[in-house]
Amino acid sequence: MIDHKLSRRTVLGAAAVFTGGMALPSLAQAQDTTVHLYVGFPPGGSGDLFARILADGLREELKRPVIVENRPGGGGMTVAVNFMRAAKDGNHLMLATGSTAIAAPISRAKSPYNPVEDFQWLALLSNAPFVIAVNAGLPIKNLKELVAYCKERPGQLSYGHAGLGTTVHLAAEMFKDRAGINVQDVPYAGSAPAITATIGGTVQFIVETAGTLLPHHKSGRLRIITSMAEAREKVLTNEGFPTPTSREEGFDLIAGTSNLLALPLGTPPAVTEVLAKATTAVMSNPAILEKLDKFGITTFSNSGPAQARAFVTSEVARWTPIVKKLGIAL
Repeated sequence: MIDHKLSRRTVLGAAAVFTGGMALPSLAQAQDTTVHLYVGFPPGGSGDLFARILADGLREELKRPVIVENRPGGGGMTVAVNFMRAAKDGNHLMLATGSTAIAAPISRAKSPYNPVEDFQWLALLSNAPFVIAVNAGLPIKNLKELVAYCKERPGQLSYGHAGLGTTVHLAAEMFKDRAGINVQDVPYAGSAPAITATIGGTVQFIVETAGTLLPHHKSGRLRIITSMAEAREKVLTNEGFPTPTSREEGFDLIAGTSNLLALPLGTPPAVTEVLAKATTAVMSNPAILEKLDKFGITTFSNSGPAQARAFVTSEVARWTPIVKKLGIAL
């Protein structure tokens, strides 16, 4: 049986080897003018997609090379643990998804970092609600049918997700609890393999963002059946798929993922100001906003350090009792 518990030693140990047995001098020792934008998930997921669009914008604003570095592990935690040791020189940024900033640390019985206090939050960048999609071969067209299908087969079905303690994991477990269904969760190393497993029928459904799953829905390989948004998602409606929200179908499910930008704690104010201004410019760029809009990502153009910190604080407070009720303590 796999032991899913992650201690501080486990995460720190993994951090030293997740690049193939090598330590990470780039996080603490790089002195070049290249900006390193770290993201805690492998290519193919919504966080990586956002990071690459953001990097393009920052490259233009800063007139410096900006490279995305994927540092997966621990449901988004490994990158954060290492980032706390990064140089405070403005060359190191972390794109923290909702998993890294909120879900992963509060899902651990003992987290290796405090998501509010251990980072210098720069900006709240975006939010994207989750959708639920099923394998296209299943006779399921809406959320009520999925719930009924699961109840008829207790313990026999499963869903895939991007890793234990991620936002999608918590959202799916919340769905299970509120729908009263018994299905198994199957963690993968990121969204891409979880999507592949759902398409192939290894698992029956998946929780992810609309923008990530829409190409597979349009091709007929997956079927998006509901959205965990406050209102119907524009990206789905515009594509001819006016998908109902979970609340419309009688289930109180509001969940999604956010993207925030962080600096190492203690970065000088002058450096912070330059990067904050550049980030605001990027998030106000019509070309950038158009790209993100196509993926159903709601952006925040005027966010700053205070708003970002307040958001993390409020989301930790909102999700902590839900996690405790679900009994998640990895």
